[in-house]
Amino acid sequence: MPRFVAVSVRIFATLAVLSTLGAAPSSANAPVGAAARIGSANAPGGGANAPVGSAAPLLRAMTLAGTPLSAAATAGKITVLNFWATWCPPCRAETPDMNAAYRKLHAPDVAFLGIDTTETAPIIKAFLAAKGVPYPSALAGPDVYSGFGIAYIPTTIVLDAHGIVRARWVGGIEPAQLAADIAAARAGRNAVFSSPQQTAIDAALNPASYDFSGAPAQRSAVLAAAQNAIARADATEDQNQAVVDDEKTQREEGLLRIAAGTALRNDATTPAQKAAALALLAHGQGDLNRWADAAQTDRAALGDPSLIAMLSRAYYRLHDYPAMIEQAKRYIALRPNDGAGWSDLGLAYQRTQRFASAVPAYVRSLALLRAAAAKAPTQDHIAGVADTSLDLANVYVSLGNVKSTRATFAQANAYGDRLDPKGRYAELKRNVKERTQEGLIAVALAGGNGKPVLTIARWTGPDLPGSVVSTLKYRLIVAAAGDSAVTLHANGLARDWIGSFCADGLCSPQHVSFRTPATGVKTYEFQLVPPAPGTRPGTVTISAAGGNTVTVPAIH
Repeated sequence: MPRFVAVSVRIFATLAVLSTLGAAPSSANAPVGAAARIGSANAPGGGANAPVGSAAPLLRAMTLAGTPLSAAATAGKITVLNFWATWCPPCRAETPDMNAAYRKLHAPDVAFLGIDTTETAPIIKAFLAAKGVPYPSALAGPDVYSGFGIAYIPTTIVLDAHGIVRARWVGGIEPAQLAADIAAARAGRNAVFSSPQQTAIDAALNPASYDFSGAPAQRSAVLAAAQNAIARADATEDQNQAVVDDEKTQREEGLLRIAAGTALRNDATTPAQKAAALALLAHGQGDLNRWADAAQTDRAALGDPSLIAMLSRAYYRLHDYPAMIEQAKRYIALRPNDGAGWSDLGLAYQRTQRFASAVPAYVRSLALLRAAAAKAPTQDHIAGVADTSLDLANVYVSLGNVKSTRATFAQANAYGDRLDPKGRYAELKRNVKERTQEGLIAVALAGGNGKPVLTIARWTGPDLPGSVVSTLKYRLIVAAAGDSAVTLHANGLARDWIGSFCADGLCSPQHVSFRTPATGVKTYEFQLVPPAPGTRPGTVTISAAGGNTVTVPAIH
């Protein structure tokens, strides 16, 4: 299954065993930047999980400009921390809501800050510009991710003016809920979430409702009932995430799994029964973010290649990338023709910013994945090639390799085009186009030559007010040196067609001149407005003086 699926908040449950294996994070994972005074150096228990009501740990981070994050931006303010990444589909889906929430809720006493712990600045800058994110993001190390107890992304944490955690939410957060969380923080109290669905889940997952002490047949029936309760809780969230507190539910699932695993382990009479009980126990410990306990429990069941692969991915969750590299190599030695092992190795090298080492691992993975897709062109295999191609393309972005970046994004698009727009990978299909556009801008930023670079793709965001159905809409992104003059021209329009550059509430027909912001990235909604239904716009290109020319893709 592609990592695209694994990053989803609840879809990650299909890989749940992965989160129950591993060891303490490696000391090689050093903090990034200086400590901004968000939280307290004296947070209870070192601020290991930052539960609601506790003092948050210090936030060590770097701005996208490469300077230590200043404490001044958030000092004495309510702070909304959104942990995210550009490769995370739920994070991308949440972005319009976060943008809307910021515009409505930011105030002199309320600051918003995005935190990305896995990517490089050019990739993040391109996304922020493409999506019009109005608040800053910062780069942080795994210590921040672990210190704030982040198990999945997106996760939003609200701190009050004194650095006390007042709300936590896993998954996409709606503006109305975030408004309530901010109001609670302003009042100096913990936010409380409730819903009829959550109340039912709380009761169904209560370990006291299950008696695992009976005869073997009875224990099996009780275990099945507990597993069904967990499945129903997950299904409820799949149907409507807004009515389920994911983090609370995960804790409750973990406690129920631990109760079941403990009872079954104590009664196990065969190695298979013991291994199954240990896996269940470790899964529950992982649900509670008790990674060291999970590792100690589950290593007793480790022995075959599939479990080595799970351990490799668990180290990823722990940000212990040197250990992940070791386990991925062990798996590859046993199953050299499995593309997943090579992909994990590439991912581990990528996270340690050993980009040159990541390339051959990803290349080998893609060769195997393409072969599998050629032999059996299932949606899973096709999605695997598309998703892994995006990962390799981002590595080339970080290396500043323009030629390989373009070729690899082209491969991602070729396979993305083969995905069913109504199937389980519909979101990946859409994201391939967006991430390609952002990646090409990111590599231009990384190259740093300052010449204008244009990319264009079909518009995927909300329409501008007043847009009509017959208008063809595109996202046009321009990268150039910060604060430089750029003029864009639309060329090749059929008679009476209008090419309109729209941004900041204004539209300019046929051409537009502007100065780039300090980030060096500007986004336009480019519209082709027809004179009458049924006419065609011609072969339209957009050019920038001193830069490249892009052809506007046809929309049928």
